[in-house]
Amino acid sequence: MKNIATTAAGVAIRALTLVRASRGFSLLYIVLICAAGFAVVPIILLWPVARHEWNMPAPSETCSSATFHIKVANAEFAIPVSPIFTIYRANPTTAYGDADFLSDASLQTFCGLSENGKRPVQATNISLRFGGYDMYTPAICAGPVPDAAKTYCATDKSARPGNIDSLDFPLQIYVFAPDEVTLDHFGGSRSSYADSLNAQSRSNGPVFIRSGTLAPDQHPLTFECSENGDGYWCKTSYAWNDGAFLQYEFRSGRLDVAARGGRVDAEARKFLSGLRTQHQ
Repeated sequence: MKNIATTAAGVAIRALTLVRASRGFSLLYIVLICAAGFAVVPIILLWPVARHEWNMPAPSETCSSATFHIKVANAEFAIPVSPIFTIYRANPTTAYGDADFLSDASLQTFCGLSENGKRPVQATNISLRFGGYDMYTPAICAGPVPDAAKTYCATDKSARPGNIDSLDFPLQIYVFAPDEVTLDHFGGSRSSYADSLNAQSRSNGPVFIRSGTLAPDQHPLTFECSENGDGYWCKTSYAWNDGAFLQYEFRSGRLDVAARGGRVDAEARKFLSGLRTQHQ
């Protein structure tokens, strides 16, 4: 489908160029037509997905209120239906085999796979995307708030408006089985500490900042940071629990990465502990 759309656009542009040469149309006229032609390409590509979503009935109440029992490596979680979660499975058999809870089609497929949460599902990666924008309440805080998110939602509410960067919470969390995922797909790593040992000094490369806190793998909690405005965008990853690895991302000032990163780490692990169904 993508090749057909791109080829069609290319043919149309070439044809219009020839018409311009023979008929004397203005360059602006041709540019406007070409722009309209390119605008059609995304519509062609997205139409099958949009049509599938439109024709599918809304999820049942049982499905919409389900709690999914998800296992990554040997770590087990109880995941509520919330748009912040995306569940990735190994070798999904359909385009909606991964659970993006923003999509009704994906949610219904996942409800079918798990019998509305009754049957455990093995996953390779759980992605949690929190808020981070002053004008929007995070999706997980917009309705009934799960117990695991109550501290986050209360803190987020108190930080609004204008002080959202003061939240000691990650913006993105991944819990993954490193041997079952392609790390490059989400900028993942087995260990930021190990990466820091192998890093070469480059003027435009990331900065590695170590804290005095030990991660669960007993290595110094290490943050890989890149410039982001007048501060840093940082991430860290390490072997976490029951064979699952943890990675999260956050923003920070340049001078307080280690201190703030330690607080973010504590909140990230506290949040995930609230989702665990088995604890060590």
